[in-house]
Amino acid sequence: MSQFGGVRRTLNYSIYKIVDLALEMVSRANGRKPLIQQPCRIQGRMFSRFLPIAILTLLAAPALVQAQKPIPVIFDTDIGDDIDDALALALALQSPELDVRLVTTVVDDVDSRTRLAWKELGLYHRHDVALATGAAQPFLDPQREDKAAQFRLLTVDDTVPEAAHRRAADVIIETLMASPEKMTVIPVGPLTNIALALRLEPRIKGKIERIVLMGGAFRMNYPEYNIQRDRVAAQMVFASGVPITAVGLDVTRKCKLEGPDLEKLRAANNPASHFLMQLIELWQTSNPGQFPTLHDPLAVATVIRPNLVETQTGAVEVETNSPLTNGITIFRQGAGTTQVAADVNVRQFLDLFLERLTAAPEETHRDNTRH
Repeated sequence: MSQFGGVRRTLNYSIYKIVDLALEMVSRANGRKPLIQQPCRIQGRMFSRFLPIAILTLLAAPALVQAQKPIPVIFDTDIGDDIDDALALALALQSPELDVRLVTTVVDDVDSRTRLAWKELGLYHRHDVALATGAAQPFLDPQREDKAAQFRLLTVDDTVPEAAHRRAADVIIETLMASPEKMTVIPVGPLTNIALALRLEPRIKGKIERIVLMGGAFRMNYPEYNIQRDRVAAQMVFASGVPITAVGLDVTRKCKLEGPDLEKLRAANNPASHFLMQLIELWQTSNPGQFPTLHDPLAVATVIRPNLVETQTGAVEVETNSPLTNGITIFRQGAGTTQVAADVNVRQFLDLFLERLTAAPEETHRDNTRH
């Protein structure tokens, strides 16, 4: 009996070591401490029941680790005008599912946009993220000189590194071409930078997993701002053949931050959430009586949890040649490379949004300036 008891003890030890190893692999991949701090002892006949489970766990661990690997993203924004850009950037930075590698700014007062983005990156301890300044002028229309109210939060101390003045299209190309894996591009403003990058270096198409953009109104006879502001760039992007998920006004207008939800963000009262509330209040000075519509955050959330929206596949064309209808998006369901959001689970989205933005940002070792 003692001989069999020794074998049993050896197998028992092997089982919990296998389980421990598999769980540790998954835990460390998610940046957490190992789930098992002390070995668990499996007594009697239970060891034979746990052995298949332990082996399957170990075999599945690499796939689980791969599934949990953050998605590398480029975030392109016209932060400073509507309030939702800053909220979308915060959601991206606060989501462990995403690896934000580059933030770029686009159209009009791009220098102030870049400074505001840098300020927000600092509040989230993410000055390790590369930053670049994009095109100030759309392909056809002139630059606008209006100063957004949100820029009032900028001070003389909000200066950006020299490298942040590099042209966004060039840095987008460099980032994509240098990436060992495909990246997801999230543009939440006019598509000028993305179109320029595609024109300058067509090979980046093969380095993009998907473009998930906020733009368009596909069931409304109405030109959405991001598309209308640079309709030529939008048509170039939709015609590029790159897989696209377009989150348009059809679904985003349902997502309001108001009432108890807005108060939850206010009550979080950490430096980052306080900054966001200041931006919201400044935005409301120009939009009295209004509450933020979470257009851009929904695009980010769609990357994190694609099942938040229902989509339809087809092709999109943008009207570019009619003063009366410029910027209208025409969606034809069927063959195509574009998925258009048709519906959204609003409550699930708002719960995710508030969970992430009410949490205090973590100070991590990543907060080392790259520039």
